[in-house]
Amino acid sequence: MNVASPADGIRPVLLRQRTISDGTGPRVLLLHGMADSATVWERLLALAPRHAELRRAEIHTAELPWRGTGPSDWAHRLDSAAWLAETLDELADTVGPADVVVAHSFSAMLLLDLACGASARTGLAGRPLQGMLLLSPFFRPRPEDFDWHTMAGLPEQFVRTMEEGIRVAAGPRSKPELHRALAERLCETIGPYGWSRFFELYLRTPWLRTTEVRTPVLVVSGAEDRIAVPGEAQDLVARMPSADLHTIEETGHFPMAERPARFADALGGFLRRIRATPEAAGERPRSTLMERI
Repeated sequence: MNVASPADGIRPVLLRQRTISDGTGPRVLLLHGMADSATVWERLLALAPRHAELRRAEIHTAELPWRGTGPSDWAHRLDSAAWLAETLDELADTVGPADVVVAHSFSAMLLLDLACGASARTGLAGRPLQGMLLLSPFFRPRPEDFDWHTMAGLPEQFVRTMEEGIRVAAGPRSKPELHRALAERLCETIGPYGWSRFFELYLRTPWLRTTEVRTPVLVVSGAEDRIAVPGEAQDLVARMPSADLHTIEETGHFPMAERPARFADALGGFLRRIRATPEAAGERPRSTLMERI
């Protein structure tokens, strides 16, 4: 991958194949959000062997630079979408191009940014996708939708979202009194530069050329999401002719972990709808269950 080595020596991106397809399904790449990791997909992946559409797919996960244990200087790079573009290129170079990309939260915004060609030299041109699933995306259609209250309130909402992610991941045996402290520590890890990359990207959403996206898109939102609120998902779908909306009830910002069966059905239905045409047998490169840089 053509990425400058981080100052602390941590590899910025790790790709791992999680399921082996029979060759009839699409190659799917799962991308986690800010301060998270590929473990957020584990409950979904556990369902794959018993889910017809997911069982057909060749599923990969990526550990991205903005994971909780990622390189401390990833956000010093102003164009965060470049990391995502290079991740797609690395997957294509090692096992073959992704057919479908599923991106959560911050990564969903980056994927949308690429799809709209908003980032210089890092659009999806040359990286054709059969479909994109944007999970819990952030989007506001008008500049006036952002005000001082938005800027002042988002950091606290960000902490609460980290707290929610910790609660969902830890399950019922966790100690709620520790969640806040762990969430604040995660936000310290993100730091001011990571926060700035998120907020700059969010502020740019009113100018994204969403009407020009032709790739089929499914936008999935949790009905009880308190930070990427369902209304923003609705606004995005209203301004993207290629997109459909699926709302998962009784869940917040992490549907794939909180309601994995419902999310698996939504993803499976999307894969069934687009029916990515597989490459000829023997011509599609295959990887093994191993990490790749």
